[in-house]
Amino acid sequence: MAATDRSRSEAAKQRRQDQLQRWLGSETDRTGPDGRETSSGSGTRRAKVRFAQGAVFMAACSAGDREEVAALLRQGADINHANIDGLTALHQACIDENAEMVQFLVESGSDVNRGDNEGWTPLHAAASCGFIQISKYLIEHGAHVGAVNSEGQLPLDVATEDAMERLLKGEIKKQGQEGLFNASKCFACFERFFFFPSCPSGQ
Repeated sequence: MAATDRSRSEAAKQRRQDQLQRWLGSETDRTGPDGRETSSGSGTRRAKVRFAQGAVFMAACSAGDREEVAALLRQGADINHANIDGLTALHQACIDENAEMVQFLVESGSDVNRGDNEGWTPLHAAASCGFIQISKYLIEHGAHVGAVNSEGQLPLDVATEDAMERLLKGEIKKQGQEGLFNASKCFACFERFFFFPSCPSGQ
């Protein structure tokens, strides 16, 4: 690593450590990530430290600092740590279109089918953003094309580009799961009937 790159990396690490120290004395630290008042017991303290370490891990992943991410994992960081919205580092790497970090996290054991608070998996995130190569990689490494979010949507349902739809439809057929097409349509029909009863059926 060049001296300049090393200097930048060290500066980034220091900023994250400073961020951690600020968090440990912040309102979030006193109330906890869910907004509830925390006690001062040792168990609560350990939980808060784990949450703070998870935040540092997420920050390192977002910065694309694989060396620090690897070091944090060796120190016991939870690779599937989720933020208050249920997003893991893998979700964020998919959203950021950081293919290198996606690969690094998956190879390091990240759960490719972990859902966030709304049931969105990393494949849902990649599909909705139109990131073909990341979606292919996730599928090749076990991502479920049949995963549904809290609204009953498949990754196919949140895809916004034709190429992504072709990829996901092709994978569904390849896996012999054509029934997913009908299941998705049935949920959409139920949703229209239940929430919008005035809508004619079959539209």
